[in-house]
Amino acid sequence: MNNGQIGIGGFNILPKGIKNLLIINTLLFFATYVFAKANICDLNQWLGLHYFKASDFHFWQFITYMFMHANFGHLFFNMFALWMFGAVVENTWGTRKFLIYYLITGIGAALTHYIITAVEIGPAISLFNQFLDAPSLETYRYLVEHNTIAPLQSALQNNYGVLQRNPDSLNELVAATITLQDHYLNSFTLIGASGAVYGVLLAFGWMFPNSTIYIYFLLPVKAKWLVLFYGVIELVYGVTGTSDGVAHFAHLGGMVFGILLLLLWTRDDRQRRNQNYYHFSDNRDSRHQWRWPFQKRESSGKSKYYVSHESGRPLSDEEFNARKQEEKKRIDTILDKISKSGYGSLTDEEKNILFHYSQK
Repeated sequence: MNNGQIGIGGFNILPKGIKNLLIINTLLFFATYVFAKANICDLNQWLGLHYFKASDFHFWQFITYMFMHANFGHLFFNMFALWMFGAVVENTWGTRKFLIYYLITGIGAALTHYIITAVEIGPAISLFNQFLDAPSLETYRYLVEHNTIAPLQSALQNNYGVLQRNPDSLNELVAATITLQDHYLNSFTLIGASGAVYGVLLAFGWMFPNSTIYIYFLLPVKAKWLVLFYGVIELVYGVTGTSDGVAHFAHLGGMVFGILLLLLWTRDDRQRRNQNYYHFSDNRDSRHQWRWPFQKRESSGKSKYYVSHESGRPLSDEEFNARKQEEKKRIDTILDKISKSGYGSLTDEEKNILFHYSQK
């Protein structure tokens, strides 16, 4: 990368991680359609993420929800953005690190959605529990009068009218209220890869902030401003509570968890570089000091010459050029490895060599 531009050498236009994600998402989308047509089951209900207090919640939904989509447009735009930004990120990091990041940001998006949902529906659930903890005409009337959930209001009022006319129906009303509450909790279903995709967009902007992206293939904008714009938009939409059916805080959660993970990895990389500045470790029992094969010195006449680390004697021009070529070949081999498998595939020795070379 140079001046914010992404190099093409060694770039895989469809790296393995992205390819597998595209395949899985597409297969599950068509499977959802086929299963629904055949009246087998609704995969979105089974694999989509339900609220943790709902009867349809299962732990695997934290992963499976990000592979489900509501319609073709939902699938297409998520997968297009995943390929557009994710291919560059995966080529830079390598497949393993990219998939770890993708899954963590997706789970982070789900957790953020959980927190916001709990805050939003907390008062309504509290009203239900007040009645269920102490069933009576008075507590049910309080539930009806203070309910703010429009879709539930009609059912609650009808049930209240039945209870007023027939006080003996209280036990049946308790059972009906439990069913109504469970139906309400199960209505919160999160599906889509958007949270993880927003995390990938954040990673792209983090690593290549000055790269130019063409919106609608016409309007040029730097990646850092695009990421900032999307982050602000999701925050505004989330706070204003738009009723567009989009989990805006989940998108924002994917970006927030992405920032936290990138900061953590950056700190760890910095610590490893500091630890390996003079040494690298093959194992806990042995340490090996690594040095460049030659070092620049100044003579009393201020003319520069090079000495060998092995013998300490000055190098001839032929020896210096030979060692310089050997050094260049080693660096080229490391750079080729990064292009193919990402920075994470390097050994500690290779990272140490690359770090020292960058300081020269």
